[in-house]
This record gives sequence, structure tokens and C-alpha cells, in this order.
Amino acid sequence: MRKSKIAHWCVIAAVIIICIVTLFPFIWMISTSFKSAEEVYSYPPTFIPAKKTLQGYVEILTTNSKSFNFIKWTLNSVVVAVLTTIFSMIIATLGGYGISRFRFKGKAALSYVIITTQVLPGSLLIVPLYIIMSQLKLLDTLLGLILAYATFSVPFCTWMMKGFFDTIPISLDEAAMVDGAGRFKVYTKVILPLTAPGLVATCLFSFITGWNEYLFASTFMKSYNNWTLPVGIASFQGQYTTNWNTIMAGSVLITIPVVILFLLLQRHLVSGMTAGAVKQ
Repeated sequence: MRKSKIAHWCVIAAVIIICIVTLFPFIWMISTSFKSAEEVYSYPPTFIPAKKTLQGYVEILTTNSKSFNFIKWTLNSVVVAVLTTIFSMIIATLGGYGISRFRFKGKAALSYVIITTQVLPGSLLIVPLYIIMSQLKLLDTLLGLILAYATFSVPFCTWMMKGFFDTIPISLDEAAMVDGAGRFKVYTKVILPLTAPGLVATCLFSFITGWNEYLFASTFMKSYNNWTLPVGIASFQGQYTTNWNTIMAGSVLITIPVVILFLLLQRHLVSGMTAGAVKQ
């Protein structure tokens, strides 16, 4: 009994330490966003701002120039993230359902190819994608960025959706088709609604991919008006001075939509992330 209690408290202590280590960067980000430019560089550093100020938030929200437009970058990020999610989910749900339900030559090889794409680092795709986008006249366009994000969002989403479809018995498809439903109707009216938790989990992954990505956006987007939020916020980092309070204020604003989505969809997200891991 004594050993079990010790083990129990050790687990609790480990969880607390992990939570502190994980949350500390976010807490420091929020703290820095409320500091003045002078206090950011003060030594020793202060964890709680001595004099709270909204200077960083005011600067990032009110600055409007040819090279800086936070509202425009926000709209660009929303468009890119939402369309990346829609585009990825249309292909991923159809592809995942096809791989899960149909038998065809090369099915196993296709599954391995999809998994392999997740091993490749995104930086490996920049040069070939840049050449392709240049030839298609899609550089410095939101459409080109959406298609670039889809290259590594679709394979992962397809594999996730396949796992969710595998948890649904094929007998449901067969019963619906016996009642006269076509294959597409079975897919849209019977099977797809049952994967709602999986759809939520996959949609969140795809949305975050388009919302947070920096490397592709900074490479493909050259015009200030076409920048997304990560690229725009990073532009505050200068060669000689950096407005860290402004950067942290922008980072907090970028984080808020994702946090809200997680809070609203938490129940579906948890069940979705576990559903695809168990085959019934």
C-alpha cells in the first residue's frame, strides 16, 4: 500500500513538472506581451510585469503602413487556413474511405507511400514546389500557398480518416446498399456522419497547419499584402533591435483562435483522437 501511494504521488509530481515545462513558454509569452519595451530588456528579467502596459497590442493593431497591416495578414491567414482545411478534408475523406472500403491492386503500397510522405521534412519539398509554383505562375498567391500546404496536409489527413473509417463495420455499408442506397449516398448519409469526432480532429490538424506555418509562407510570399500572420509578426524582428513585446502580443493574438477552437471542440477532439486507434 505504501509503495502504491509513493508511486501515485510520483506520477502526480511528474505530471505537474511536465505541465510547468510545457506551459512556461506560453506564460512567458503572455507576460512579455504586457511589458514595456524597456522592461523586456531589464536585468534581472521579471516574470510578472512591474508596470503592465498594452503598448505591444496597441502597436500591432494600430500600425497600418505599406509594409505592415495586421488586419490584412489576419484575413490572409483565415483564408489560407480555412481553404486548406476544406480542400484537404474533401480529398482525405474520399481517399480514406476508398482505402478503407475497397480492395484494389497496390492498396498496401499506396498506404505505405502515404505514411512515407510524413517522414519527409517540409524543407525537402520547398525547392521542387517553388519551381512548380513558378512555372504555374502561383508564386506570391494565396492559392499557391494553399496548394503547398495541401501537399503535406492531405496525406496525413487521409491516413487519419482511414483509421476512423476502419472502426465502422462494413456491414453498415452493406445494409444501406441492400435498402437501395448508392455507394456515394452510403458514404455521405451513413458513414461520414459516424466519423464526426474524427472529422473534428482531422480538421483541427489541417487548420493549424495552414494557420501556423511559416517556412513555406516566408519562401513563397513576397508581397507585404500577401503575407500571413506568422511571416508578418516575424517582420518585427529587426537587424539591430527587436520589439519583443510587440512580437509576443502578436503571438498571443495568433494563439487565441486556436485555443478557442480547442476549447469548443475538446470533447470531439479527444474522442476523435482515440477512435482511430482502435479497430472494432
